[in-house]
Amino acid sequence: MRRGCLFFLAGFVILLGVLGWLANAFLIQPARNLVQDFRQLVQLEGGVQRQQAYRPPASGQLSPGQVQRLVRVQRAVREGLGSRYTAIEGRLRQLSERSGAQQQLDYRAVLDLFRESGALVVDAKKLQVQSLNAQGFSLEEYRWVQRQAYGALELGIPKLDPQKLLQQIASGDFNPQTALEAPAPDPANRRLVQPYAKELRDFYPLTWFGL
Repeated sequence: MRRGCLFFLAGFVILLGVLGWLANAFLIQPARNLVQDFRQLVQLEGGVQRQQAYRPPASGQLSPGQVQRLVRVQRAVREGLGSRYTAIEGRLRQLSERSGAQQQLDYRAVLDLFRESGALVVDAKKLQVQSLNAQGFSLEEYRWVQRQAYGALELGIPKLDPQKLLQQIASGDFNPQTALEAPAPDPANRRLVQPYAKELRDFYPLTWFGL
């Protein structure tokens, strides 16, 4: 009887150790890495040359040129990452299909992607900043265009707050959430983005990182 109890306790301790290792490997460490890289992303955005405020049109309608410039930025990121993007493309497509019409972003899915992609997100931000400069985008205009374009596809863009994420993770919340913001779909914008709908949707999960 005593030996059986000892075996049970030993097995329980081993199980706890395995669970602790899994939690660290799949939740805690990826969450910490995520916040650290979000800080790097914010720093890299300082390299965007156009810093002036952007005043969007009262109509909320995109111009054809704005949509084309948005698509060029995303293509530059994909092409710059090359095979590294191709390696996670299937995963991105799954996340995009699963996250349609959500109002809250569950960052557990983001952590899964982040764990698999390593430093890809930081490198993608470097490529994005270069392309924003090449396309004459300020951050304000790019974010507005991105929000309107994805709103036309009925997909929301998260309003990222790395400091808030850090506080949540520090408190032991390894599944932080953030709101997804989307304007009401505009018929004119929908017509403009329709030719690019598939590639915009495929890229969509990367917008969760501010890309």
